[in-house]
Amino acid sequence: MQDRIVRYRAVLGRSGALALCVALCAGGLSGSASAKAKYVTFGVKNAIQTTGGSINDNGYIAGWTMDSSKRNHGLLRAPDGTITIFNVSGATDTFGESINIKNVITGEWFAYYEHGYVRSANGKITPFDPPGAVMTLPMCINDKGVIVGTYSTATASHGFLRSANGKFTSFDVSGATLLWPQKINNEGVVTGFAVDGQADWQGFVRAADGTITTFDVPGTTRTQPYGINNLGVTTGNSVDANGVFHGFVRAADGTFTSFDPAGSAGTMTYAVNDQGTILGLYVDSKIVPHGFVRSPAGKITNFDPPGSTYTQPLGLNNRGAITGGYNKGSVQYGFLRIN
Repeated sequence: MQDRIVRYRAVLGRSGALALCVALCAGGLSGSASAKAKYVTFGVKNAIQTTGGSINDNGYIAGWTMDSSKRNHGLLRAPDGTITIFNVSGATDTFGESINIKNVITGEWFAYYEHGYVRSANGKITPFDPPGAVMTLPMCINDKGVIVGTYSTATASHGFLRSANGKFTSFDVSGATLLWPQKINNEGVVTGFAVDGQADWQGFVRAADGTITTFDVPGTTRTQPYGINNLGVTTGNSVDANGVFHGFVRAADGTFTSFDPAGSAGTMTYAVNDQGTILGLYVDSKIVPHGFVRSPAGKITNFDPPGSTYTQPLGLNNRGAITGGYNKGSVQYGFLRIN
């Protein structure tokens, strides 16, 4: 997981945000509780790291695996447990970031700089970069095949949309010097966060017609949305005046609710499904990360796969299935959690 953080250096996204949270969060109580759930561990022979990054409603998982030479490869896991490894031609590393209902995958690949790709259900891989990009980071693909992400030119960073037929649309948030779109729902609504010249972090929602609304969680110094569902509900984390991370959910009408799991010294959230279930992680007083799910009614259940010393959940589908990665001994495994 730590190698993933290093390679994702430019984005305070999933693993990068965890690294920042671990660095800043302090205090709190220890402990983790797990509701009864079924866990399936998966990995690749001789791999030192395997991670599930995204899971669709049919149970297919996109992710990545690191071999003994510390090269990363894209991964597709079928519901029957079959794992397919793939690589972009010419890449030193390939990551499977997001998968849609049609088993189309997007993610980034490395050849000194980051670039994007899309992999069709039949395995055809198409690399891409928005016009003028020197670095491209796709973050999410919706069920219509639209990809959202961020790209950098020689002078600035921008958001982008890539349609299923390959057409690019660039967008910006007024006043922002850095822009990190994170998710797109099936209605074409995007959420993410922007940083302005005064290092202020704001959340934003971009409607399908291009209208952008920025927002801040009240009483906080930083707002970072990471997930949006098809009803327009967003989730993410905010940072208080003491530098501690907290989870939040923003209803479609703009109402905010902040929350933390019991024992949290810092909270991150990554996904919200159409039922309103939220997925995230928290770090305890020993700065050890654990997973949690928050029900639509607000009940929070903490969890760790059996034997885990480091849990990072990343993907949640509309059936409540979760995927991610966890450490056990010197190896990181992927996991599937089913209620």
